[in-house]
Amino acid sequence: MNACCGEQERNERLKLALHWTVSQRVSVVQRCARAGDDATPRTVTSNIYLDMLQLYAFPQFPEGVIFQQDGAPSHYGNIVREFLDTIFPQRWIGRGAVMAWPPRSPDITPLDFYLWDYVKQRVYSECINDINHLKQRITDVIHSVTPDVLTRVWEELDYRLDVCRATSGSHIELG
Repeated sequence: MNACCGEQERNERLKLALHWTVSQRVSVVQRCARAGDDATPRTVTSNIYLDMLQLYAFPQFPEGVIFQQDGAPSHYGNIVREFLDTIFPQRWIGRGAVMAWPPRSPDITPLDFYLWDYVKQRVYSECINDINHLKQRITDVIHSVTPDVLTRVWEELDYRLDVCRATSGSHIELG
């Protein structure tokens, strides 16, 4: 296989991973929200985050996935990092990982530069009556994300990574 075909295959796998990541991240958030319907809101600690990973996220991950997370305090707890080292040896990106994720890097994180704004704009395009209505609006908006939209997100991510490479990782501001 020549380099071009290898790169095309890699790009297709990464596009699929991005689509899967966005949809699964939302699915995990929805399941965790449903699990806490009768509970009062709580801070996500390392123990709670680990439970979310073990109960909801990890069972859905395809084999060989590379897991990425940001540097939130609950993601950095020893128990979480030990779990990730065991489940994703040399295959997780984040604070304290072999593959470090740059701190304060929302410009290259699709969930930050795209998904949360997309969801927020659409969820609050109408008046929210109560928590159940809010949850339903979030669910509906997430389901409205199409493969075409995710392809555009991938193209934007590719552009942003090109800018990072061209500037040798210097601080950039992308709108």
